[in-house]
Amino acid sequence: MIEPEGPESPQRPRATGVGWITPGAFIASLLVAAIAGGAVAAGVTLGILHLQSRSSPPPVLVGGASVSDTSATAGVAQKAAPAVVSVITDDRSLSHGSGFLVTGDGYVVTTVGVVANSHTLEVLASTAGGLQRYEARLVDYDCQTGLAVLKVDHVSNLAALTLGDSTSLGLGQSVVVVGGPLTAGGTVSRGVVSALERTVMVGDGHGGTLQIGDVFQTDAPLQPDAVGAPVVDLGGQVVGIVVSAEGAPAPGAYAFGASDVQQEVQQIVQTGQLAVPTLGASTVEVTADQVALHGGVLGARLTAVAAGGPAAAAGLQVGDVIVQIDAQRLDDAHPLPQLLRTRFQPGQRVTITYQRNGAVSQVQLTLAGAHPACP
Repeated sequence: MIEPEGPESPQRPRATGVGWITPGAFIASLLVAAIAGGAVAAGVTLGILHLQSRSSPPPVLVGGASVSDTSATAGVAQKAAPAVVSVITDDRSLSHGSGFLVTGDGYVVTTVGVVANSHTLEVLASTAGGLQRYEARLVDYDCQTGLAVLKVDHVSNLAALTLGDSTSLGLGQSVVVVGGPLTAGGTVSRGVVSALERTVMVGDGHGGTLQIGDVFQTDAPLQPDAVGAPVVDLGGQVVGIVVSAEGAPAPGAYAFGASDVQQEVQQIVQTGQLAVPTLGASTVEVTADQVALHGGVLGARLTAVAAGGPAAAAGLQVGDVIVQIDAQRLDDAHPLPQLLRTRFQPGQRVTITYQRNGAVSQVQLTLAGAHPACP
């Protein structure tokens, strides 16, 4: 199980300085390091969670409107590229994915899968002077949404991308996946949104998988380094972050929506740590396949209820199946843990609709807050 080491884990000594590297020198180091290569698996073991408070944090860029002119693809990619980075996760293997800056002072959004089992973290950015490599650190993460946020210290005025509204995505909408500069100076894939509300599985680093719901699919070819890369609409705003989907139903790029993680990104940037809403109970998902085979209802079945927690105080019991929170029904694309993170906040008063012994009832409770744990 992945757990933070605490608000202030010992820092790894910083490099003596941020160095400029030439493409030739970097490729040479890559060839040497590739001999000991290894794939990054899920299950963050970096062990460096420097949870810091910021007295005056820069705002995460959150935008609105977009344009639909498909001829803008090249321009969008060109404008987005300076804010897209390659994430290097081991000095020996140079395993990598992508990420993107959301603030000018060095906050980088990527996925848990990119930084999993890493021993060191660096990001490679393309600047006017060439490729520049920065030491980075993991600030916080959430396995349930797939989000990880990194920080490059002692930088300013870097290019940053805007988090857009993924809830307005429509089938057939053009999008662009922009990868980091490590491979051929950057990669670009264009496609359209081909499916919405997919549920995919990602590795947990222990031979198992984590389920991520409300993922959208595009027919954009998935480049090798594109995991963690931004999916950008033609207005230049990030509408998704690419995940590595195991056993995906069709080829292409799969991404969780930017709207699903905006609150988490903002919280991490502002406070240095993440607290997500919780019922004070453990649950397992009741899927559509299980309902078809065994009957019952879609939702989340309670397997344990913590004494003194919100669920216990409201009278919920082991075996109850939660089917709805306020007006939002649970289903395969909207599992309870992800729904709590993306639509609700700690301290919020909600109405829980649940089924017990075939009867449907409702209770009200106030959500608690806790740091997310990975299985």
